[in-house]
Amino acid sequence: MELSAVLFDRDGTLIVDKHYLGDPEGVELIPGTGEALGALHSWGVKTFVVSNQSGIGRGYFPESGWHACEKRLGELLAPFGAAVDDERFCPHGPEEGCRCRKPDTGMWESLKTAHNLDASRCAMVGDKVEDLLFGANAGLAVAVLVLSGKGEKSAEKLGLDAEEVRRQGFLAVSCPLPGKTQSGTRLFAATNVRTAVEGLLAIALFPSEA
Repeated sequence: MELSAVLFDRDGTLIVDKHYLGDPEGVELIPGTGEALGALHSWGVKTFVVSNQSGIGRGYFPESGWHACEKRLGELLAPFGAAVDDERFCPHGPEEGCRCRKPDTGMWESLKTAHNLDASRCAMVGDKVEDLLFGANAGLAVAVLVLSGKGEKSAEKLGLDAEEVRRQGFLAVSCPLPGKTQSGTRLFAATNVRTAVEGLLAIALFPSEA
């Protein structure tokens, strides 16, 4: 697989999930995040954030809180030679029926148009079943579930063995996604964002071994 871009969920994947985070003081990198995004940058792979942020629509924090947190994320990534190239967020609740909330693909379509992205060269990394579905619905080449954040509960929902994931660090998985009968997206599970990126780069650099 030729890897040109990786899309990341934010809360629980790149940063510690603080639940409706709108205060930049609460932004805390999950260990390995800086190194992971720095590695992608060194290989010329673009990085994007796609995040459901219903706390905005629910009035828990203003949209400016999202932007302040993203600015802080950038500051924390900078010492690692890392950065987020662009981001999209959905401010709506699940009951609003929008097209931008994962697992729907509005955020992907927006990034695809803005950056001329090719789904066959992109991957999705997140800690929820919705993130895997988002990757599959968008037709991305790969979707990776990490065990950080809500990842262990998500693995349980999908019938995955979290202990085996921890032992191997990164492995291919086969599991039915809710509401998805067929998908060309390859599914993997990883301990955290760092092992996810290491696995993705290995697939990209040594495809015959994947």
